[in-house]
Amino acid sequence: MKLELQKLNIEEGGSQSFAFEEASIGDLPGVALLEPVTGQFVLSNMGIGYQFSGSFSTTVSQPCVRCLDPVVEDVEFDVNEMYLLNGAEDRDQEGVFALESDLLDVSDVVRQNLLMEVTEFPLCKEDCKGLCPECGTNLNSTVCPHQKSLEGK
Repeated sequence: MKLELQKLNIEEGGSQSFAFEEASIGDLPGVALLEPVTGQFVLSNMGIGYQFSGSFSTTVSQPCVRCLDPVVEDVEFDVNEMYLLNGAEDRDQEGVFALESDLLDVSDVVRQNLLMEVTEFPLCKEDCKGLCPECGTNLNSTVCPHQKSLEGK
């Protein structure tokens, strides 16, 4: 979802609300969207730039870091960022970005924040046994001969 800021014609001090629903928001390395990302956000004209704030949710799937089985996670996250117009000061603060053109790619903002919220090392269960290092068998569902020989050592 790309917004052309000049066409929105939000006066300084004013704001506009938007509904967000995207089935694809760009590259999500190792993460699959199981349902569209939905949410609501407000874009406010602060004079020196635009304040973007909203709440979003989706369901994602990632492989378990031990056994590679899919791990499904509901993700809810808030976004609150400031986009300064070219030439505006104060870019050193966290959550403040330069707005290089009249186009704001909302999907990219949401994608970046989603990636920060998903579990970094997902586990299918707390006591996941992982894969056998010899044959690759999922040890949660099968006991392989390699594990029996390792236990005897």
